[in-house]
Amino acid sequence: MKNTVIVIAIVFSLSTVGYAQNFAKQKEKFTIAEPREALKIGEVLSYSLEWLGIPMGNITLKAENIKNINGRDCYHITARATPNRFFSKFYDVEYIVNTYIDTNTFQTLRFEKTRRLRDKFHYVEIDFDWEKEEARYKAQGSAETILLSPVRGQIGANTPITLKIMSGVQDLFSSFYCLRLMQLEVGKNYSINIYYDQRNWKLNLKAEEPFLKDIRDKGTFLIFGVFIDSRLSEYILGRSNITVYLTADPRRIPVEFKFSTGIGPIRGRIKNPL
Repeated sequence: MKNTVIVIAIVFSLSTVGYAQNFAKQKEKFTIAEPREALKIGEVLSYSLEWLGIPMGNITLKAENIKNINGRDCYHITARATPNRFFSKFYDVEYIVNTYIDTNTFQTLRFEKTRRLRDKFHYVEIDFDWEKEEARYKAQGSAETILLSPVRGQIGANTPITLKIMSGVQDLFSSFYCLRLMQLEVGKNYSINIYYDQRNWKLNLKAEEPFLKDIRDKGTFLIFGVFIDSRLSEYILGRSNITVYLTADPRRIPVEFKFSTGIGPIRGRIKNPL
């Protein structure tokens, strides 16, 4: 009887130690915090761009102010993308983009894009009429379209041009901020509708598990990836997949994005202090 008690005690002791060790090895579970309920006026986000690992330029995004558009208060958000000195010798292109997002509904009301290619310009303006569910589109200028996708013509031919807009549609730029305001759960599927180039497109989204990442010169942050799959990405870039990495706190600051194109992979990394 005494020997039996000793054996049971030893087995229990070993199993307890093993359980503790297995528990310690379990991966810590992180969660994605709820996003802010509004955009932060004055926020500036700057990114360095790399193509095939080679520095190629910069993008700066800014929440400028509140502006009235057709009687509605809107966030005025701007973006400017420029090549660095080296790349501008071969590919002198610049983008200036404005989007106006309703502060109450987060619907896009106006989108403006100017593309400069060397000494030529191309300007696009889209006004969104939500009562008629229509887009008023106008374009002017002679700057050539920059082709990154070998299948752009084929996809465009199979995707009809229309002035009718889908429910809850965003412009290409406002969708970036719409993503930051979305309630996201790991593993669930989401979508964003986009009106681009006089066509309606659907982005399919899935949030990935949060993880800790060391960001050079900034520290360690809890971030998560959002995997984006879309025919629109194929239409513009020649590849369907984009991944954006955001902080898992309520700010949802995009710290990195990466995508493939018809001319190779491009990655953007945040330059701001976090």
